[in-house]
Amino acid sequence: MSFLRGVLAGLAIGYLTAPRSGKDTREKLTKGANDLQDQWEEGVNQVKSQIDRLTGKAEAKADQYAGKAEEIFDKYKNETKSAVSEKQDRAKTAYNNKVNDAASSAKAGINHAEDALKLN
Repeated sequence: MSFLRGVLAGLAIGYLTAPRSGKDTREKLTKGANDLQDQWEEGVNQVKSQIDRLTGKAEAKADQYAGKAEEIFDKYKNETKSAVSEKQDRAKTAYNNKVNDAASSAKAGINHAEDALKLN
C-alpha cells in the first residue's frame, strides 16, 4: 500500500510540474487516476478469480478425500461387523454345546440314579 501511495505521489508531482496548461494537467491526472483504478479493479478481479479457482480445487480435493475416507470407514465397519457376527456365532455354538453337554451329563446322572434305585 505504501508503494502505491508513493507511485501516486510521484505521478502527481510529475504532472503538476509538467509544462502543460491546468486543464491538460487535470485531464491527464483524471485519465491516469481512472486508468489506475481500472488496473486495480482488474487486478482485484484476477485475484478473486484465482481464489475462486483455488477454492474450487480445494473443495474438490476435500470431497475426494472425504469420499475415500468414507469408503475406508465403511470397509472397516463391514469387516468389524462380519468379525463380530462370526464371534457371536462361535460363542452361541460353544454355549449350546456346553448346554447340550450339561443336559447329557444330567440325563446320564438321572439314568444312573434310576438304575441304582431299581430293585432287582
